[in-house]
Amino acid sequence: MPVTTAVTSALDHIDLADPQVFTDPGHHRVFRYLRDHAPVHWNPDGTEPGFWSVTRYDDCLAVQKDGVTFSSAGTNTLGAQRWTGDEGSGRMLTHVDGARHTELRQLVNRAFTPRAIGRLEPYVRAVITESFDEALEQGEVDFVDTVALLPVASIAALLGVPKEDWKLLLSLTTAAFGSADQDIQTSPSARASAAMAHAQLLLYCQDLMDQRRLAPRDDIVTRLVEAQRTGKLTEEDAMLFFDLLLLGGNETTRHGAVGALLAFMEYPDQWRRLREDRTLLDPAVTEVLRHVSPSKHVLRRAERDVEMHGRTIKAGQDVAIWHFSANRDGRAFPDPDTFDVGRRSSVPHLALGSGPHYCLGAALATLELRLFLDELCTRVKDAEMIEQPARLASTVISGFKHLRVRLRSA
Repeated sequence: MPVTTAVTSALDHIDLADPQVFTDPGHHRVFRYLRDHAPVHWNPDGTEPGFWSVTRYDDCLAVQKDGVTFSSAGTNTLGAQRWTGDEGSGRMLTHVDGARHTELRQLVNRAFTPRAIGRLEPYVRAVITESFDEALEQGEVDFVDTVALLPVASIAALLGVPKEDWKLLLSLTTAAFGSADQDIQTSPSARASAAMAHAQLLLYCQDLMDQRRLAPRDDIVTRLVEAQRTGKLTEEDAMLFFDLLLLGGNETTRHGAVGALLAFMEYPDQWRRLREDRTLLDPAVTEVLRHVSPSKHVLRRAERDVEMHGRTIKAGQDVAIWHFSANRDGRAFPDPDTFDVGRRSSVPHLALGSGPHYCLGAALATLELRLFLDELCTRVKDAEMIEQPARLASTVISGFKHLRVRLRSA
């Protein structure tokens, strides 16, 4: 059933675990209907085992902050791993709660403080300007490719990944996160494609850790090696940590930047406004994250029976917290579908999560997007869309496979 048709109460015809639902921008209408008429919605067995969806801002915030009732210890997203089991369950930072979550976070916290991230500004800006130089010289580009290496370069600097390996890791993270999309798959099935990409990432990390054991550096991989020496991580735990940081550090900013350009083309008055007043950079970054919401959802598992909006979520059932829906909730954000770089709101967006699991790399993502917007407004006067964007078939990432544009220098 095309989601651009009139959305009625017959939601049983729409499987929210089907990645193809999200290739049509009309999926926002589905979630608007859910917010207004079925804020706690049961998605029956289909593409995946059944699960609940919460779509309103206040409910998403409450569920994510209540780690006692709604546990992270299972799997943290929809996907094929819900059938087979998630190897990160109870082990990875995103898949644990309480004291163990705090311990894991403290292993790398120092690398992600605003002060530490601030030292990367000249480096990140240089990567952005180089990308824009190449794009403006070409004129017509796929903007997904233009911004592809920005987040990889940034997280690579923290992890200690050499530049010659950036493109390799970009291809692997793209395959790992985009495996639900047939155009991204590197194997006959989504499950096999994702598994192969993750396996290659883990092996890469293993090789890098072996190098750091012989020659330690001031980087995160060296800290993961030290955590193994002190017994805080097994070698497999450390590789899973590396995999998580690389994936999280790449996908959010990359698709956020593409989504920002798309929003500016839809709202050219906001582009002119930001070009004329750079004091709006910080609220503009916040608005990009709210409006684009690169991370669609996270998954939690109910630890006890709980009632919400007259529906009973039973212990053991999964609950999808749809961040991108919460960020379009008119109960929290006036005129929520409008892109407004000057939006001033006392209500924080949920694009980077909330509560104990608030995004570890929030300061890095914010820096990358702020510098990206600054250089975009400095160097690019406007952009013309050559063809309609190709959206990624994914329940996890609000992303793009292609956005072909013609850029004009400022």
